[in-house]
Amino acid sequence: MHTLNKPASGPFSTVERIIITVPVLMGSLLHAINMSTAYVALPNIQGNLSARPDQIGWVITAFVVATAVGTVLTGWLSGRFGRRRVFLGSIAGFTVTSALCGIADSFETLVFYRILQGFVSAPLLPISQAIMLDTYPRRLHGFAMSIWSLGMIMGPILGPTIGALLTEYYGWRYLFSINIPVGVAAFVAIMFTLPEAETRKQALDWIGVTSLIVGVSCLQLMLDRGERLDWFDSPEIVVEAALAVLAIYIFIVHSLTHPRPYINLVIFRDRNFVVGLSLIFMFGIAVFSSLFVLPLFLQNVQEYPVLSAGWIVSVRGIGTMFAMLMGGTLADRFPAKYLILLGLICVGASNFVMTQWTSEVQFEAIVWVTIVNGFGMGLMWVTLTTVTFATLAPSFRVEGASLFALIRSIGASMGTSVIVAVLVRSSQVNYIEMRNHINTFAEIFSVMGTPSNWNLNTVAGVAALQNLVLAQAEMVAYLNAFVFLVGVALVAMPLVFLFKSPSKAKIE
Repeated sequence: MHTLNKPASGPFSTVERIIITVPVLMGSLLHAINMSTAYVALPNIQGNLSARPDQIGWVITAFVVATAVGTVLTGWLSGRFGRRRVFLGSIAGFTVTSALCGIADSFETLVFYRILQGFVSAPLLPISQAIMLDTYPRRLHGFAMSIWSLGMIMGPILGPTIGALLTEYYGWRYLFSINIPVGVAAFVAIMFTLPEAETRKQALDWIGVTSLIVGVSCLQLMLDRGERLDWFDSPEIVVEAALAVLAIYIFIVHSLTHPRPYINLVIFRDRNFVVGLSLIFMFGIAVFSSLFVLPLFLQNVQEYPVLSAGWIVSVRGIGTMFAMLMGGTLADRFPAKYLILLGLICVGASNFVMTQWTSEVQFEAIVWVTIVNGFGMGLMWVTLTTVTFATLAPSFRVEGASLFALIRSIGASMGTSVIVAVLVRSSQVNYIEMRNHINTFAEIFSVMGTPSNWNLNTVAGVAALQNLVLAQAEMVAYLNAFVFLVGVALVAMPLVFLFKSPSKAKIE
């Protein structure tokens, strides 16, 4: 039973919009916060569950990949069972799997539960976005996406701080247990407020869905395991790469030839939507990879405690909030593509500054760069979510929102995998390179003022030098990761000029 006996598309009064908006944002906020709380706790989880450095990224990527797979089915599930039921079921599943993650007794078990959690919670973001677009008239879509984005952005803002506080004082398991009461509250609120959308009996395109899931999963496995298995020298990586290429090929050919493919290709006639998908892929790589690598840098290189690292990562929220407050005013004065470009410039410039860091970089320098990064993230996200759907027909909103979330998740998972590979490979290669330059004839040992404990003739001296080389090799690896993020921002910038203004774009 629910209180609003109206069609999902309204029209709604202002009070009714508020009644719908608040619980919907609660549901989407669950997913957003849960993704970001785990970032600052990764070193603690790694030590507690005895995970290797190349494995710990799976706590994030398993959730993101499973979210991508679950997103594939969101459109069909919403049409078949009604998006209200799917939304409620997703919140219930997320709450249960959060409890399971909190009691995981091994790294493998935790990853398995994270996979379940990502899969069942996948509909939260696309359905909440579609609900907001339906609840508000088209003239208020910019306002609606700003509110919805606020829920999304609060995850990266609050997540690291909440994660740091819980990890520091209670342990990393409470990162997941805290979701239980919030999930119950969101479930009850939505049950009594959200109107039901129309359902339609639509046969699921099993070939399209299966090939897409296999393609995405195999590609992610290849990226995650490639570094540890020496890439294409491993039969497993060759098989995963071949399956990924074959599955994606089958999906494309099937979609072009099937009369009713899983993804209606008419949706790709909307140029703004296609450009928006390309940019949200880049956004997923740049933003979520940054969220992954910065806490590791702060704790592993700077040796910040988890609480301090969480506070520093959260200050990007200052920039994000400032961008959201300015977003409406700027949107009235400048075309959307220039705001997105400004966001990309801020993200790219902040990452470029990070490439100049050393292991002694000061606290103040980290803070202001993080704020600029957050400003770019917020400006790009709010504007992109509005302009991508500005010319899309209402009948494609759930499907479009699902694709939007899917591509963002794929970008986030691939970006995290690449960052892990860069960190592992760069640290190993640079350690070997620097180690080879250390010998008794090296000039550094004949320079006045060389530390007395740098002595190759003693065990303590060799250990001190080894620790120094390891630390510097790790520092170079992080700098290479930041260079990669700069490259992503630069590649994305030309795409913004392909957007059409809503007044000139044709609405299908």
